[in-house]
Amino acid sequence: MTRFFYLFVKCCVVACLLSMTTLSAWAGIRIESPDHVDVGMPFFLRVFGPENFREITFRWQDKDLTVLAVAGEHGREAVVLLGVCLESPLGVQRIDGTVQKGDQRLPFTHEVHVQPRTFPEQWLQVAREMVSPDQSLHPRIEEERRKVRAALERVTPDRLWETPFVRPVSGNISSEFGLRRFFNDQPRAPHRGVDLRGAEGTLVRAFSNGKVVLTGDHFFAGRSVYIDHGLGVVTQYIHLSEVTVQEGQKIIAGEPIGKVGATGRVTGPHLHFGLSILGFWVDPLALLD
Repeated sequence: MTRFFYLFVKCCVVACLLSMTTLSAWAGIRIESPDHVDVGMPFFLRVFGPENFREITFRWQDKDLTVLAVAGEHGREAVVLLGVCLESPLGVQRIDGTVQKGDQRLPFTHEVHVQPRTFPEQWLQVAREMVSPDQSLHPRIEEERRKVRAALERVTPDRLWETPFVRPVSGNISSEFGLRRFFNDQPRAPHRGVDLRGAEGTLVRAFSNGKVVLTGDHFFAGRSVYIDHGLGVVTQYIHLSEVTVQEGQKIIAGEPIGKVGATGRVTGPHLHFGLSILGFWVDPLALLD
């Protein structure tokens, strides 16, 4: 009995020491994010740590990302913008990853509760060829989609964006994010951005610092600009009357990039503004209003 008692005590001591080692390793590390996030909404994940905090590597909704820690007000911090896609399962979604502190990699799991959100419907009448394009246009449309997908899937390792973010135009919302849309009574994909009112020729300004990764005159989107803001954050500005930037050009927050127009599949002049995070379209106004 005495031998088993000492063995039990030894196991308890070892477990206690391991626990103390883990707590010591985690000393000074703090992870913050909202407890609950609606589908289609962006949110910030913030990790704070001491001077030897180097980076975080994690997976969120089947996407992997590494974020370097930078100097903050108190020690070092890694701040990343994430989003919940419209098709996300509801309930608890996990962020699984590691924190590098000095030479140690510390595993972590952080939970976010995804909540439902109700979206209104919108019925629009547009030119028939904009709903069902002639077959001869299909190669052009597919090539444009390929280029857009490539732009949205970029994950530049450096964070270029800074807060506060800039509203591209000052006009009110004419079509909300997530609308269930019907063109000529035919159902289409949900609205993946927001439509902002603006007179033709109104200047459109960049959401934040970044680099222009795609411009074009596309069949559905009309004249378009896509800006990479780093760490998987890309913004979209479409239906422009004029594009005033070039691919590869570096942009600062609030810089004019084009003008409001009515090009592509539209019923009148406005700006369609989209925000993609790791390839997921999310509601950009949540970061502006």
